[in-house]
Amino acid sequence: MRLLAALVLLISPVSAAAQSCAPSTDADIQVFEAAKTAFLKTDYRAFAGLVDDYIPNIDAQFDQLFGPLDVFEPRGFSQCRTVLQRREAPSFAQEIVFFYPRGSNTPLALHMVGSEVDGVFRVLEFTYDTSVSAVLDKLH
Repeated sequence: MRLLAALVLLISPVSAAAQSCAPSTDADIQVFEAAKTAFLKTDYRAFAGLVDDYIPNIDAQFDQLFGPLDVFEPRGFSQCRTVLQRREAPSFAQEIVFFYPRGSNTPLALHMVGSEVDGVFRVLEFTYDTSVSAVLDKLH
């Protein structure tokens, strides 16, 4: 019973609030961490700046890409939690992060894909959805 209670605390949004987008691991990728921080702060311009090399005309598409987030949760997010880190040698990575809207236990899931390009790790693409299943379908 204690084990079950401990597991519930580990995955609950309250626990996530105290840990930002934890859990942190040795496999953390700095550009992913910067992207998660920007997304948590609802600084979508900063987030877009981390992926602008790989999404054509991101400025022209900005409202289309990020406008739905204002509808989903106009008050922003209170916490986030990294729930998956997948690394493939030599330099491919994916993460799924849950972002919890203020006052809600229902997360928005963000999926990021990245790789090393010319010696620098970059975010190559992303997707988000209120349906965790839809995001899981994007895993490579």
